[in-house]
Amino acid sequence: MDTIEQWKQLIRQANSAFAHEHFQLAAALYQQAAMLLTDAWPHYQQQIRAADSHHGQDSITLLVICFSISIQNLAETYARQQRWRRCLSTLNRSLQQVTQLQQTIPAAHPASVALLRESCNLRREMHRLSLLSTQLCPSVAAKTLLPASTSVH
Repeated sequence: MDTIEQWKQLIRQANSAFAHEHFQLAAALYQQAAMLLTDAWPHYQQQIRAADSHHGQDSITLLVICFSISIQNLAETYARQQRWRRCLSTLNRSLQQVTQLQQTIPAAHPASVALLRESCNLRREMHRLSLLSTQLCPSVAAKTLLPASTSVH
């Protein structure tokens, strides 16, 4: 079974757990889904350096989108548990990963566009959840707010 199919299975399980408010299980599954994609990234980077077939470009772009979805869902799961520091640090760390990945590929590559788009989605989600955490728990949010320049679904 390929990486994306494995990811889909994990996401289905995580979404079911989330829907039934089993947030710890959902978080573990979303985290596993994100790690699956992170572990697969070197293989996809080889495709970037290789012939850059159209199929390879689509696969890399899909990997980036799936990673972003996993992280946004994971962050939402932490938010539902009122785990604001964990929520925001997960988004921040993942945003840094996406930025680092973006620096390793040619700017004209289709995956570069996907990385830019998904970094914007992660920033937007971080901003939304930062505001929500400030409204619901001001003392925690003040400690976890990130600089504006570092700012799912």
